[in-house]
Amino acid sequence: MPKPRHAMTLTPALAGFCLALALVGLVLATSCAGSARPGKPEPGKPEPTKPEPPKAISPEEQRIVALGEADKLLQAGNAEAAAASLASLAAAQPESTDLKLLKAAALASAEKLPQARAEIDAVLGLEPANPKALVMAANLARFAGDDKARKAYLERGLAAAPGDAAVLAGWGQLRLDQDNWKGAEDFFRRSIAADPANPEAPLGLGQSLYRQARYPEAEEALGKAIALDPGSPFAYSDRSKTYYQEGKYKEALADAGAAIERDKASSWLWLDRGRMYLSGDRKEEALADFAMAIKLEPDYFLPYVYRAGLLEEKGQDEAAAADYRTILRLEPDYWYAHESLGAVAFRLGLWPEAAASFKSTFAKAQDRYEYAILAGLALLRSGKPVEARTWAASIAPTVDRDKDGIYWLMLRLIQDQNDQSSELELKLQALKSLDTKTAMLFYLSEYWLFRGKPEIATKYLLLAREMRRYDCLEYRLLQPELKRLGVPESRG
Repeated sequence: MPKPRHAMTLTPALAGFCLALALVGLVLATSCAGSARPGKPEPGKPEPTKPEPPKAISPEEQRIVALGEADKLLQAGNAEAAAASLASLAAAQPESTDLKLLKAAALASAEKLPQARAEIDAVLGLEPANPKALVMAANLARFAGDDKARKAYLERGLAAAPGDAAVLAGWGQLRLDQDNWKGAEDFFRRSIAADPANPEAPLGLGQSLYRQARYPEAEEALGKAIALDPGSPFAYSDRSKTYYQEGKYKEALADAGAAIERDKASSWLWLDRGRMYLSGDRKEEALADFAMAIKLEPDYFLPYVYRAGLLEEKGQDEAAAADYRTILRLEPDYWYAHESLGAVAFRLGLWPEAAASFKSTFAKAQDRYEYAILAGLALLRSGKPVEARTWAASIAPTVDRDKDGIYWLMLRLIQDQNDQSSELELKLQALKSLDTKTAMLFYLSEYWLFRGKPEIATKYLLLAREMRRYDCLEYRLLQPELKRLGVPESRG
């Protein structure tokens, strides 16, 4: 199954813990108070003959410096080193629950969830009503997919601190994940009222408003989130989607780029911008972004889906086939990739692979007899007439002959493997659907190629091409067959 992706901001699950210092409400100084830096001597004054002795740093100042260094490590993505640093600091100050929570947050960022949970549980053992610990425990439960525990922690937090901004935001995120957009909006507004300086609440508010299609309000909320936390990619990413829905394509791309600048390692951000490029018909730029998304997260199937489709459009079937095979390795039940790989393999003359792919497609859409027919034809073209006969004989009895009689006739032709096609050809002439007529002409051409009559096959292929049903699957298969038969490509 695909990895879970949340509401609007589709980010790695543990990204929130990278703001560990904000989670526990600690304010860090950017430099040590009282530790003056040496400056240049004033003009006309002699330089001191020897340096002044360094000023002593108090334990609290040492703590602030250590926290600052841990924060830098977290922001740089080195969560394990931050956890180790915070562990030493917590050991030196065992009475500080905030330090224990910081350590837990760093461990969670390093994806050491059991250790993080143990730290939080230790805090809750001493302070069962600590709202910060309860919110962090709820977040861990969320990432673990334990909705029952998550709700229980948040209920405890609301009971202990009904006006706590982080608790209210936690409830907002829960409602957001439950697709309860109005409920999420209410909690996030309450969180903003409790702490207007916390960027988490306007970010969540923007997401809930977006889901309600209240785009101008969402844009405003996300703008406030950006103003409060301009270094975070999430609000930029979400506002880019809001701009896109408002038709502000230029602004949407600018925000998508700003999100990437703030987190170049997020495959989802590259994928998101690639899709925007694709919708604007900027296909080469889209391809580049999809390639970067794949490079960053090679085991996620969705960027391959978009890239494979573009490669098909460019006529790069071998490369597209490789992407479709990767998609099916990662997501075996992804129906679209079975169909697309079948089509690409058919065009490339990879008949066994085409047959297998169309069989898999038919297994997932058993009212779509075209896939069964294409599988049978690919078996014929691969030199397996007995297997093709057996396959067609297994499918033909399932067809409603009153509703889908022409498909039944084609399957019977594959089953019988004779030259008795007159009834099918007569029925074909009466078809009103040009897509179905194109498909049947193509099927007959493939059948006659198997029967060793390329001149008849060519006639049917040319008739199918004249239909110009560009979106029809079978139309997209015929040009390589004409090329193999030596017929020049149509310029129409």
